[in-house]
Amino acid sequence: MSDMAFSVLLAGGAATAIGLILQAIGWVTFSRYKTDDTKEIAGVVGLRVSAIFGIATGLIFAATTAHLMEAKQDIREETRLVGTLYFLVEKSPDIAQSGLVRDDLRQYLKLSKSELDDPDGAEQFAPAMNELVVKLCRRMALKDKDSADTRWTKEEFQRSCAKLIDVRGKKRVGTFETLIAGPFWIFFGISFSFLAILFGVFERAVMNIVFASLFYFASGVTGMLIYSASDPYHNPGKVSSAPITRLKEAMDAMANAEAPKAPGDAGDHGTPKSGTAKSGTAK
Repeated sequence: MSDMAFSVLLAGGAATAIGLILQAIGWVTFSRYKTDDTKEIAGVVGLRVSAIFGIATGLIFAATTAHLMEAKQDIREETRLVGTLYFLVEKSPDIAQSGLVRDDLRQYLKLSKSELDDPDGAEQFAPAMNELVVKLCRRMALKDKDSADTRWTKEEFQRSCAKLIDVRGKKRVGTFETLIAGPFWIFFGISFSFLAILFGVFERAVMNIVFASLFYFASGVTGMLIYSASDPYHNPGKVSSAPITRLKEAMDAMANAEAPKAPGDAGDHGTPKSGTAKSGTAK
């Protein structure tokens, strides 16, 4: 079970337990008022509070979901830009420092993966990645003696590099704070507690307890989903590094395929290994 699924189930279970405790307090409180007027007033107030609670929670849930989708899109965009940069230099091996640029791009992906996978990666690896992306752009700076083909490659590299810096900035700002501030959680807790106590006005029937428990569980799950989606660069709702991992594996495979083989390695049909060929001079 993933950390996200465990956190969601734990939040739902905790909210159910807290809700039932508050509902028991409501039973004790409303046991002194057996009139139908009390139930009618409680129903009207509960309907209005639950409507406000549901609308506000639904709007916040939609906002945090959009925020999470934007964070995932930023990861895909960052991966696409790195792939574009690698493609440009891989197809232009005659450009000076092209090999170093490819090595730096592989190192960038390694740090980017660690930034997402490690618990404190957003704070630990961000400075090194910022310096590395600036160094990448400077390595491919235009020179007066560059040919037309080299100039075009470097200009395209600089365009993609500028976009990569912009994406890095968006990710960095996104790690500073969560999307949802404290006032919403205060409203969420007060509304949830009020409704749970208000449910105590109803009889202790099995169906009443079951429906109330479903409400508590759904509220806890929704609250945890909002909390997770509002901070996509930290646990438990951290975005996946799968696109970066796949690109890094592909780039490493290309680098290994291009690496020169040592004499005598498997597949090298040049000079035979020492000691494998017999000397033509008789002893």
